[in-house]
Amino acid sequence: MWRDGCPRLAALNPHARAGGLRVHMRLADARALLPDLVTRECEPEADRRLIEALAGWCDRYTPWVAVDPLGAALAEEDAMQVCSAGGFGGDAGLLLDVTGCGHLYGSGDAGERGLMADLVQRLSRHDFTCRAAIADTAGAAWALARYGEKQADLLCQPNGQRDAIAALPVDGLRLDPPILETFLKLGLRRIGDLYPLPRAPLARRFGDQPLTRLDQALGKIDEPLEPRRRPPAFRTRLSFAEPIGRPEDIAAVTSRLLAALCQQFEQASVGARKLEIALYRVDGSVDRTAIGTSRPNRDNPKLMKLFAEKLGELDPGFGVELMILSAPEVESWTGAQDTLPETVPIMANPLGEDGTIDLADRLALRLGAGNVVRLLPRDSHIPERMQTAAPISASAAPAGAWARLAAMKGARPTRLLQRPEPVEIIAALPDDPPRQFVWRRHAHRLVRVEGPERIADEWWRPRPGGKVMPATIVPPVRDYYRVEDDDGGRFWLFRDGPLNGARWYLHGFCA
Repeated sequence: MWRDGCPRLAALNPHARAGGLRVHMRLADARALLPDLVTRECEPEADRRLIEALAGWCDRYTPWVAVDPLGAALAEEDAMQVCSAGGFGGDAGLLLDVTGCGHLYGSGDAGERGLMADLVQRLSRHDFTCRAAIADTAGAAWALARYGEKQADLLCQPNGQRDAIAALPVDGLRLDPPILETFLKLGLRRIGDLYPLPRAPLARRFGDQPLTRLDQALGKIDEPLEPRRRPPAFRTRLSFAEPIGRPEDIAAVTSRLLAALCQQFEQASVGARKLEIALYRVDGSVDRTAIGTSRPNRDNPKLMKLFAEKLGELDPGFGVELMILSAPEVESWTGAQDTLPETVPIMANPLGEDGTIDLADRLALRLGAGNVVRLLPRDSHIPERMQTAAPISASAAPAGAWARLAAMKGARPTRLLQRPEPVEIIAALPDDPPRQFVWRRHAHRLVRVEGPERIADEWWRPRPGGKVMPATIVPPVRDYYRVEDDDGGRFWLFRDGPLNGARWYLHGFCA
């Protein structure tokens, strides 16, 4: 990599470190120490993609995984784990909050050691060299994973980070290169060398970073850990002694995991709004798919029907060794059916428990959630503004919201055109009702006319340009007529504008 106009080292192998080289060292200085040094151009984008893929793979151990590409490690009060794999940038790594996860591999310290050993062994089978450590703080784990020498010291005892990192190089504090170079010139080579120094002079000379990093590593200052993906509220997993790959096996395991998750939902009085199934394949890759529901749901058979639409998209590859089902989004739900309004117009069509929701969820999976909508009432008397299209997952309107539309159902058409279409009108006088109109080259002779019903524009709404219409200006009006032609067709026409220059439009069809 390049910095300050000169090439510098971005990553080192163990032989280079043993030769005295350091990350961010100038290439010229490195060649002076090791004349036979072999270098390659770094590829930051490829490293980023690889570390992101490994972070997704590490979800098998904990849902709380953070990428640490520049060494700006994050922390939490409980156990952390840092992985550093060869081939990445010198400070690249992963942070895993494994709080409460060690019991899957044993009890006490044995469980945490088993988790760490399993992670390192699995990565080594995929040709990754990894160093891992566990400590109460991410700063201590970060330093131990990169600079700890003894394998027994990589598992820091609770509240033992002060002694665990004292003998490590000051490079383990994640400091800026200029500060590290000055520390080395002053003879401050170990983290423990900073313990007895007065804090005020150190802060005046080097700023707040050294003391902040030291306090974070020792647990005196909290460092929030920000995971790359939001941890799910609920999740369940199942590992296999032998990899599986048949579609029917994957479906059976999904049903089993879903049954266990629905029991958790029932105990917590919640329902799922989104579920995700992840297949961890033997080649180290992960394949995921998700389903969404229009309302909280914990019905195992219905949710399994939705998964049946998506499981065919999953590729088991050479076999699946672990499956995890998680619920990233849940909502409170008691299971009681919502109360329906006493008077519901046909245009409302609220979603009920009669299978409509199941159909909507299946259509959303096939067509996309944005392409399945429902109609909700809106506070307006303009016909085209009285209802609005909302996502199928939107909350249902209260019962009273449809009352106004229900009262108008006799005076409103059952179907509105997307846009009013112009028609040609024949009338005796400009202000008389129409006798005949031509729409799409077809003449309709009228035998019955009702109206007019005058609807004025909403003057309080901002006009184009953001200005509200002054009260002295008469807002545009429409005079609506309900008409019937000699063939029995019923239409909704309106006249727009002044009488002398009025234009006529067809806006809808009556029953």
